[in-house]
Amino acid sequence: MPRKQVIYSSKSYEKDVKAIQDAESGKKPLDLSAFKRLMVHDLCSNTNILNSMKIGAYSIEKIQDALQNPRSHSSILLETSRYLMNVSPFYMRINNYFSKMGLFNYVIDVYDLKVDELNTEEKQKKLRDTYFAVCSEFEKINLKHEMLKIMETIVPEDVFYGLIFEDSTDFFILKLNPVICEIRQIQDGVYNYRIRLSGISPLEIGTYPDNIKQAYLDYHHGEKYHDGWYIPPADQQVCFKFNTSLLTPMPFMMALTKDILDLDVYKKLKLQKARVDNYKAIVVEIPIDEDAVDKPLLTEDTLTVFAEMNKANMPEDVGLLHVPGNAEAVSFKDNANSTNNLSDAVTNLYDNAGVSNELFNGGSSGTAFKLSLENDAAFIYAFYRQCERFFNRFIKMRKYNKPLYKFAVRIQDSTVFNRRDVSDSYLKAAQNGLPFKLDYAASLGKSQSRLIGDAILEVDILHLQDYFIPLSTSYTQSGNGSDGRPTNESKGLDLSDEGEKSANKEKDLNRNLCFH
Repeated sequence: MPRKQVIYSSKSYEKDVKAIQDAESGKKPLDLSAFKRLMVHDLCSNTNILNSMKIGAYSIEKIQDALQNPRSHSSILLETSRYLMNVSPFYMRINNYFSKMGLFNYVIDVYDLKVDELNTEEKQKKLRDTYFAVCSEFEKINLKHEMLKIMETIVPEDVFYGLIFEDSTDFFILKLNPVICEIRQIQDGVYNYRIRLSGISPLEIGTYPDNIKQAYLDYHHGEKYHDGWYIPPADQQVCFKFNTSLLTPMPFMMALTKDILDLDVYKKLKLQKARVDNYKAIVVEIPIDEDAVDKPLLTEDTLTVFAEMNKANMPEDVGLLHVPGNAEAVSFKDNANSTNNLSDAVTNLYDNAGVSNELFNGGSSGTAFKLSLENDAAFIYAFYRQCERFFNRFIKMRKYNKPLYKFAVRIQDSTVFNRRDVSDSYLKAAQNGLPFKLDYAASLGKSQSRLIGDAILEVDILHLQDYFIPLSTSYTQSGNGSDGRPTNESKGLDLSDEGEKSANKEKDLNRNLCFH
């Protein structure tokens, strides 16, 4: 009797669910093999794929063809990815794992300084004012929030097309339907797209900015854009692509589903197992003549009449066996298919990908675990570089760069999993004299505009430095042995009124401590 195996047991399912939960919380690397098994489970449980061989409106063959020819069938890939986001909780969770990983902590750097020419107070003031203006602009953009919204689209759909709505106080990016857009050109390392004007609904044209409305009217009046396409101005459009290896949309996790969609063998075994497990055979005893060997007492015609009557009232998975003599009902459940096909179907993932299993989910050491997380974060870091190119072009188009100095956005390579390590590295660099104070504040989530505002508020307005004096440590102790920050008295300066009050309070406190 062959040993019975379940294609996907509840124990295996719970183990795979825990693997995904551990990846989401940063406890373990992402287990791609567990994700594949859970995806197959979701497809079989939440869709009609085993009967229709379709995912949503498209057959598996059509989707596989779209994966091979994404340029001709990009809409199929986008619709399938959206459908999987709705029917497969684990497809949605893995996409969210990547889309919510990035922090987008940014710093505004100054470069190409003409130091010799910045030799007057007026020019230095101009640099400072322009720097404050750039920081204020990015505060208005609310870069971190806008980019996290874009990430929710760009990971499952690969491309984000947007239009900028802006005034003196507000900044908003409107997402466009990717079906009516396509990437047209690359300018200064940044993608530009065009809009198919005929694809805009007349009921929705009111939600578009004025330049799109005018282009829409010109097209329908036959005055311009006879080919039906319009490219929005570069400073008013937003286009990001997660997978930069090709220009056509290829949803990030859809590339992995190529193996998952190969369900033909699995489907046959799954259905075969179900049929065999559920099939029953009812044995009908045919009376025989005790005086004659194997001679039935009923004629063949009589047996046929009753057999047809019984068959008409029984389900398809129940059969009738007419046998002479005594017999028992037959069940095939204990002889179920013994092949664990689902587990076998995922073993070739890493061999096909040409990478080590240890790198993704097999390593138990801390080093392997850290490398696995960094491997996932590498996709986010690459997207950071694309964002930097876009916003640096934005700065140039807004004419913030001057002949004596220029500005650039730099996004720190930090994620929700390594932010403490990144913050510690910037702290150590700042403590050793390197100019990373702004980076340290950014790693803690503080934008430069708010950092500068808080510093002015605390020091110049609230004078908190007079009330909150650090305890004596190796970092607050001066070289001559005195404790804390240098005092006005040590520098030969008179105390302010607030300083006098603070000094008197400190003397009273020390007197009370000595008395007690």
